[in-house]
Amino acid sequence: MSRQDKPIAGKAFDLKLFRRIFAYVKPYKVIFILCMFTTILLSFLTIARPLLVAYTIDNFVVKPNMNMLLTMTLVMIGLLIVEAVLNFINDYYTSWLGQNIIRDMRVKIFRHIITFRTKYFDNTPIGLLVTRTISDIEAIADIFSQGFIVITGDILTLAIFIAAMFWMNWELTLWALATLPLLLFSAYIFKNAVKHAFQDVRTAVAHLNTFVQEHITGMNIVQIFNREKVEMEKFKKINAEHRAANIRAVWSYSVFFPVVEILAATSIGLVVWKGGEEIFSGAATPGEITFFIMLVNMFFRPIRMLADRVNVLQMGMVASERVFKVMDINSVIDSVGKKAAKDIQGN
Repeated sequence: MSRQDKPIAGKAFDLKLFRRIFAYVKPYKVIFILCMFTTILLSFLTIARPLLVAYTIDNFVVKPNMNMLLTMTLVMIGLLIVEAVLNFINDYYTSWLGQNIIRDMRVKIFRHIITFRTKYFDNTPIGLLVTRTISDIEAIADIFSQGFIVITGDILTLAIFIAAMFWMNWELTLWALATLPLLLFSAYIFKNAVKHAFQDVRTAVAHLNTFVQEHITGMNIVQIFNREKVEMEKFKKINAEHRAANIRAVWSYSVFFPVVEILAATSIGLVVWKGGEEIFSGAATPGEITFFIMLVNMFFRPIRMLADRVNVLQMGMVASERVFKVMDINSVIDSVGKKAAKDIQGN
């Protein structure tokens, strides 16, 4: 295994590396600011829907008022349309930002690679360079489309949700969040399991690229020495490692997501049970209970995705470190020639 190809595990967040990645944002800072603005705006708008539903139930359903009920319904539909438009803008431009950044990085790394001495290519598997230029750089796009910006929005949304819940009814909030410690523990286990699986996947992809490139390029040697069966067995082994790494990642998702659904359902059950008691005693209203049920559903979704997105961010950071290692290689052919092409006679 190449030293550049070894998985990087257990590394702390590298601020210097993060700043280096974000240097590529500079030409697109207006789009980046737009993405951050829409993300923050969506975080605040998300809480408006449950609040409007609670207000409508308590004021125009429990105390029937069809005209106001119709008005509030139209307001909520309008809010949904605004959210949909903002989500489109946010999703499109975060992906646009990531794709433009990796385009710039690919141009830069390829421009750097074509200046390397031939000795470097003799000592370095070409498939590894293909992986760095294609697969690893693709992972860097996820830092923007699924990583930093989206994580910021999720954390802000969760903070707004918790603040709104405590403002509405602190006692019911404690019941609703009773399963949160179990959820955080599950998310921590899931994050670590998926991180190691994804590291193994990226390593296996590099091995596959290297093996296939080298053997297709040198197929005449393989056939001359009658090595087809031997090399085929080697390929099967590398391919099986890639499959096993992907299955480990799938297994982690298959366990974690149902666990989250069970915990969310448990929280809703606690809210309905405790909320029913409070409605009977007059301590809570039907609108408040509806608000909590909606918010519990909305609260668990970003937590479920947050563990996955932290891994996406971390894998993007690992991929960027590998890409920058290639960019930092000093194996460039010196361009010190003095003669211009017009002076060469061709003799």
